[in-house]
Amino acid sequence: MKCSCKSVCRSFSLFLLLLVPAVFGLNLDGTLLLSFKYSLLSDPLSVLDNWDYNDVSPCSWTGVTCAQIVGGGMPPDMFSVISLTLPNSKLLGIVPEDLGFIPHLRTLDLSGNFLNGTLPNSLFNASELEVLSLANNVISGGIPEFFAGPKSLRLLNLSDNALAGNIPKSITSLQNLTVVSLRSNYLTGPVPGGIRSFEVLDLSSNLLNGSLPLEFGGQNLRYLNLSSNKLSGSVPQEFAAKIPANATVDLSFNDLSGEIPESISLSNQKTEAYAGNIDLCGKPLKKLCSIPSTLSAPPNVTTNTSSPAIAAIPKTIGSTPLPNSPGTTPSSGQIPPQHGLKPAAVAGIAVAPLAGIAVLAALFLYIYQKKKKKANAAAKETSTATINAHEFKKDSAPAAVKETRNLPTWPCLSVITNGEETSEATGSDSDENSSNYVTDHTQLENQKHEQVKNERSLVMVDGETELELETLFKASAYVLGSSGDSIVYKAVLQDGTAFAVRRIGESGVERMKEFEGQVKAIAKLRHPNIVRVRGFYWGDDEKLVIYDYVSNGSLANVGYRKIGSSPYHLPLAIRIKIAKGVARGLAYIHDKKNVHGNIKPSNILLTPDMEPIISDFGLHWLIHGKHSRKSDGSARHFGSKRSTDDLYEQSVTGSPFIAPAGFVGCTSPYHAPESLNNLKPSPKWDVYSFGILLLELLTGKVFSDRELSQWTVGLVAEDPNQVLRMADVAIRGDVVGREEAMVAWFKLGFSCASLVPQKRPCMKDALHVLEKIPCCSN
Repeated sequence: MKCSCKSVCRSFSLFLLLLVPAVFGLNLDGTLLLSFKYSLLSDPLSVLDNWDYNDVSPCSWTGVTCAQIVGGGMPPDMFSVISLTLPNSKLLGIVPEDLGFIPHLRTLDLSGNFLNGTLPNSLFNASELEVLSLANNVISGGIPEFFAGPKSLRLLNLSDNALAGNIPKSITSLQNLTVVSLRSNYLTGPVPGGIRSFEVLDLSSNLLNGSLPLEFGGQNLRYLNLSSNKLSGSVPQEFAAKIPANATVDLSFNDLSGEIPESISLSNQKTEAYAGNIDLCGKPLKKLCSIPSTLSAPPNVTTNTSSPAIAAIPKTIGSTPLPNSPGTTPSSGQIPPQHGLKPAAVAGIAVAPLAGIAVLAALFLYIYQKKKKKANAAAKETSTATINAHEFKKDSAPAAVKETRNLPTWPCLSVITNGEETSEATGSDSDENSSNYVTDHTQLENQKHEQVKNERSLVMVDGETELELETLFKASAYVLGSSGDSIVYKAVLQDGTAFAVRRIGESGVERMKEFEGQVKAIAKLRHPNIVRVRGFYWGDDEKLVIYDYVSNGSLANVGYRKIGSSPYHLPLAIRIKIAKGVARGLAYIHDKKNVHGNIKPSNILLTPDMEPIISDFGLHWLIHGKHSRKSDGSARHFGSKRSTDDLYEQSVTGSPFIAPAGFVGCTSPYHAPESLNNLKPSPKWDVYSFGILLLELLTGKVFSDRELSQWTVGLVAEDPNQVLRMADVAIRGDVVGREEAMVAWFKLGFSCASLVPQKRPCMKDALHVLEKIPCCSN
């Protein structure tokens, strides 16, 4: 009944609008534009205030461009609407069918708003439309077919939405279409073939599957991005043949395999263009393809009767039928004169395999002897170092130690991380097999004994853990991650006990007593959802902080797939469990009159049973000093995983994504806006971060302050269906039957992430609300 009433009301409103031209003289274009204005739920910037039905023409309205159309059936003094451009205007609503009925509309740009619903078919039938950009909205559903098609369409940008389904095959029939960006959606199915007119094609960060098309086309391509999909199989030669040599191609992070075709267009790409395809080989990758075996039988010789010696037979001989072989007549056992071989040649054929075996045997023996010598030398060195460790002098340190002067008190932990700086959380590694193994406890021990005792000190502050300095320095170490000011390692003791150790190269704390006081203050906070601090090491050139090791990675890398899609492939119950655990930990921190100040996914560690553990509390104090207000580099830096480039043009220059509009510079979206003013830290900062985190768990996307300004608790209550449509696609099945709980979680998220600090609840109240909302079992 409600739907029927809404339909009647909308039809009646449109009927009234159609009466406007007769009464006030507003032309049809203006009437259709007014229907768009009245369909919007919110216009906070008042960009449409001058759209007035009393006007005769809409040509002076904001965002509207008109032109005189020759032969358009209009009076000579009348102009038609040819363009509507309202990007980044914070408009909330749907894209109505009426916009597609504007007769001479050529450009429609409504990107960077909060438009939802589905794509209207009318836009894809607008005969004169040339530019259609609806990027950076929350539009869902599928892409309509281009049957009647806007034949003049040149640019189509639908990136960063929630579109699903297959890419319509009819898109390739648009001969004038040159720029297409559909990245960061949920599109499935194959990559369309028959691409001829496209110059820019970005289909990255979707769910496209199948193999690369043989009849791809692409003769005019300048930029092709198919990264971060589920494409499999080999890269066909036919696919590569049509792509121009100067085109930029990105096939990274798929499941492609086999050899990259030897074409200029693919060989000219950077190696990053093929990253994430572990079974790809060939140029430009450093991974060479395996050489096919030469022990194959030549023509006319069956594999079950030939011996390995056949590999040494020249092709001219192998092409001649052998006596008594299939297809030949019996003979006396002598080689016919016309095909005779000299005795030396026969001897060479017989001896060749034996010579090859002898060479291989010699090679294996050489390798064995080398390994044996190295093993003996290493054993001897370890024995000597253990007995005479205290007698080692600085000038007698092993060369490997001398080469790590940048880590004077923990030299074995100098590693190369591909030139990149990571931001993994304390005490976590998501994939131990990919960690950098950097253990050499003998070298570590030797250099440690070069320092006098009063220059170093290991202090355990938890009252439980017993750990000797020598034991720590004999531990094996794995790099977990790094930030601008510190590196995190997993240290495994000889008894198998694991700790997370954060190495701080430079600290704003100059005295050990002050550093010890701050570590002890942090260690006093004991809560199931806060990582435990066990102790610290104080040295002249570096400091180490020892934490519990949490083995299941962080929230930043659990199921992380790509930009513009759900980073958390977790059931709804697990997401809420994580949110509750974070809320409990923050409420405890605030109850103890402290502020974390850097809540973000990489600082939320996860146990094997998906219980969240908050890490890096107090790290800012230890690096910069307790009273410093210097910005935390790791907290402020907003890294490459979520690019802040804007608009599709960045794709043309090589950026694979378009980030949500509203992110500014390198500011992290998890930090409260007021924190940029260098104020004294407030618990409201953590509440804001928790709100962003909760919304990300619910929607699979990171909200910017621009998006947050469009949502209030009241608006959520007014249109709960719209809120439910924002739920992450991966959990929409879990939402069925829990709609009321979902709306309540959204209300809490937007309340905590309010741009006005005074409107945010305290963390204790937020936790109380969260625990009252009923949820499914874990």
